[in-house]
Amino acid sequence: MTGDFTLGRHIGNPRDLQGRPLDDLRQTIDDLLGRRSVRIVLDLERVKFIDSAGLGELVACRKRAVGLGGEIRILHPGRQVKDVLVLTLLTDIFELFHDEEAAVRSFAPSP
Repeated sequence: MTGDFTLGRHIGNPRDLQGRPLDDLRQTIDDLLGRRSVRIVLDLERVKFIDSAGLGELVACRKRAVGLGGEIRILHPGRQVKDVLVLTLLTDIFELFHDEEAAVRSFAPSP
């Protein structure tokens, strides 16, 4: 994922700062879930800013994944993104990782 996940110029139409609708994230996640890929790692390294619209979309995507028995992990959150996730207590529902292998391994069942 890249860009800033924020509410765009059109009220009620969340877009990133490149003008791409946040629905692209929803569609991508829905496509993965439709193929029964329910363990998802979202790499946010290139996301520099996130606001309530972006947070809402992340939460909605996680809810859909959990509903199918899956989960979403967040990889490489930048400082601003991590700060927002901490301040909004979303670190209680999203596990954050700085290592891709660790994120993938976190899905493995406990022995």
